[in-house]
Amino acid sequence: MPPSLPQRQTLASPRPPAASLSPLTTYSPAQSRTALLGVIVTVVLWGANVVVLKALLRFLNAETINVGRFLIAGGVMVPLALRAMGGWPRWDARTWLSVAGVGVLGNTLFQTFFLHGIALSPAGVAGVVNGMVPVLVLPLGLLFGQRFTRRQVAGVALAFCGLLGLLALTRQPGTAVTLAGMAWLLLAATAWALYTVFNRTLSGRVGALPFVAFSLALGCLPYLAFALGHVQISADVPAGAYLGVALSALGANVVAYLAWARGAQVLGAARTSVWNTLAPVIALILSALTLHERLPLSVWLVAGVILSGAALANWPTESGRRAAAPPTAP
Repeated sequence: MPPSLPQRQTLASPRPPAASLSPLTTYSPAQSRTALLGVIVTVVLWGANVVVLKALLRFLNAETINVGRFLIAGGVMVPLALRAMGGWPRWDARTWLSVAGVGVLGNTLFQTFFLHGIALSPAGVAGVVNGMVPVLVLPLGLLFGQRFTRRQVAGVALAFCGLLGLLALTRQPGTAVTLAGMAWLLLAATAWALYTVFNRTLSGRVGALPFVAFSLALGCLPYLAFALGHVQISADVPAGAYLGVALSALGANVVAYLAWARGAQVLGAARTSVWNTLAPVIALILSALTLHERLPLSVWLVAGVILSGAALANWPTESGRRAAAPPTAP
């Protein structure tokens, strides 16, 4: 990386990673290939994480899984943010409250809703509904004066048509897609979409890495206050289950975030954000291969409609660059 733009400064600067790049900044082909590989690994980690969480629910309750993930990820991300900033952030009370409030959306509420939803749904379906987040971000952006293009309107409409098809499948007897599970997953997707919208404003003020780290640390506190009394520590639980919790936290919430930020920095937000659409596809494929989920053809077709709409709505344009969306992994 050029000495004029160290990674630590970029992640902690008061601008999103992609927006902090100078037009004159250039990277070698090797750096670009490494960044692209990191983005691909990130997408795989996000897709695989949905499957991992579904598998972990066979051995541990949601509270144990989330408490472990919060403590491990927060214990890594906060020191990284402090190191990048050169010390404790000097934010005013309003900024601290904003970061904490948005953190509650993206951590306490999202994780509560998502783990309930995935417990009642196939992992592949949970991954597909999670893929609706970029689509939900667009109409929510209207609240902040953001405008739609015709292509984005078409993408949102297509994705919502697919979602209606998925909801219709809940009415079929014997289907693995349940209305209750879909309701929890949609609540989770909405919570994360709101987190994403506020993220773009706050990370521009305080820096991407500090925002993610402290919104995690503060936003999970209400969940920890409730869940600590429900944590399962038992010799009957396989050690691999606890290891899975640690790998989920470090993979999806630490490594994936850092690799994604590096990809946005080197490749640009537009090129990076498109790859995010593949995470639900990976979740679908891995759930079939590892969990042996046998979803009917109708679910695969509807999933294709939803993901096509998401890709269309978020496909990059030549007229501008968007900040790369934060991780959409659970």
